[in-house]
Amino acid sequence: MGKFKFNSILFLSIFLLPNVSSEIKIDAVAEDITYGAPGIAFIESGQNITFSATNTEGTKSILWDFGRDVSGPNTRYSNLTSVSHMIYAEGRYDIIFTAFYEHKNYTINEYTLFVDYEEEDSVDVINNEALFFAVAGTELIMSAVLGYWTQQIRKEKIYL
Repeated sequence: MGKFKFNSILFLSIFLLPNVSSEIKIDAVAEDITYGAPGIAFIESGQNITFSATNTEGTKSILWDFGRDVSGPNTRYSNLTSVSHMIYAEGRYDIIFTAFYEHKNYTINEYTLFVDYEEEDSVDVINNEALFFAVAGTELIMSAVLGYWTQQIRKEKIYL
C-alpha cells in the first residue's frame, strides 16, 4: 500500500502542478490579416506586419529566420523579441523562431506567412485583349508556314 501511495503522489505532482517552463508563443499582427490554421497567416503586399514572441523568460538568446531578406538588405535574421517588417514581395515566407537556453537546449517554432499581390481588374482586361491578338496572330503565321511546307513535301512526294 505504501508504494502505491508514493506512486500516486508522484503522478499528481508531475501532471497536476503547473509547468515551470512555459511554451513560447509566436504572434503576427497586421492591419488586414487573415489567420489560417495555427501558425499560418495571410496578408496583402505592402503591409506592415509585426511578429512577437512571448514567454521568452529564461532564454539565453533568440533568433528569427525569415528565410530571405524581407524588407531590404540584411533583414533575414533578427534577435529581437518583436520584429516589424513592411513586406512587398509576394510569396510564401517560412519563418523559424529559435530560442536558445542554457546547457545547449533550444526550442524551434515555425510560422508560415503568405503575401498576396493583385493588380487592378481594368489593367488585366487590356492585357488579356493584347494577349489574345498576339496569340491569334502567331497561330495564323504558324499555320501559313506549316501549309507551305506541307505543299512542298507533297510536290516532292517525300513521305516519312
